[in-house]
Amino acid sequence: MMFTTSKKQRPLNDQDREWHVPIHDSAGEPHASGRAIRMNSSYLELVDGFYSNRGGMSAVGIFGVGISAFVLIFLVYTIVAHYLDPNWDRHDESEMLFATIFGLILFSLLIVGIVAFNLKIGEWFRYTHYPMRFNRRNRMVYVFRGDDTVLEAPWDDVHFAFRINANIFGIRIWNICGLVLKDKQTVEEMFVFGYASPSRDHCLRHWEFIRRYMEEGPQTVIDAPGLLDCLPIADKRETLYQGWIALASQDAWNPVAKWVMFPFHVFFFLGRLVCRVTSKVPLWPADVEAACQITPDDPYVRDSSTNPEGYR
Repeated sequence: MMFTTSKKQRPLNDQDREWHVPIHDSAGEPHASGRAIRMNSSYLELVDGFYSNRGGMSAVGIFGVGISAFVLIFLVYTIVAHYLDPNWDRHDESEMLFATIFGLILFSLLIVGIVAFNLKIGEWFRYTHYPMRFNRRNRMVYVFRGDDTVLEAPWDDVHFAFRINANIFGIRIWNICGLVLKDKQTVEEMFVFGYASPSRDHCLRHWEFIRRYMEEGPQTVIDAPGLLDCLPIADKRETLYQGWIALASQDAWNPVAKWVMFPFHVFFFLGRLVCRVTSKVPLWPADVEAACQITPDDPYVRDSSTNPEGYR
């Protein structure tokens, strides 16, 4: 599912221990990786890992629903046309009715299945994104789940570790997760950071951005690369332009991939529009907001209001 957390309980394994990243050890130079929504002296808010790609599965779903709806209309038109035809002798009526009803049931179930799948993965009628907050004042982590609840975990108690996000044609895609432990041997819940990369070093730099913010304060990461433009989605929907940038910017660095992927980005953008229209903007509960109060004179506020003109 395209949510930020997983509640599947399991044992803490050797890989979790081997790939552990301690919160007190520096991991290099920090990089925000373009995942920050807002930062201040109280908390750092980041987006989930599916935000940039949101719309892809929805676009496939729209295509499937469109084709199925076309077939349904064609079947209904065919049967109506037969009954309105005065020259039809009805010698094949039972066979035609059976085939038409079977087709109607089959493609209706296909539409229901596509809609149910997009509901399950969270692209339709859920949330526009699933943020997480790292509160350095009370040293808590807040993660917006996909079920309208919030995971709350003490920063010092979370077991952070590398994980393999995907394996594509033999290429490992890494990211870092937080494991909330029930006891020293049992993982109760996992949340996944919003940045993934084939490079472990890039993941470590993103981890260092978060770790250093929590351990050393916002002044140590205020000039970190990737923090110049905060994602302009705090408490609001993205604009159409922002949605397009989120999709297209993934390949903008490569002039060949940019044009090869252009038709796919257009296709995915249509799906993203459906996500945007059907999904709600996530709003943090009152108790989380109360724990994340910002002082009026905070010099380290960074959000979409500090972005360059045109990306606010």
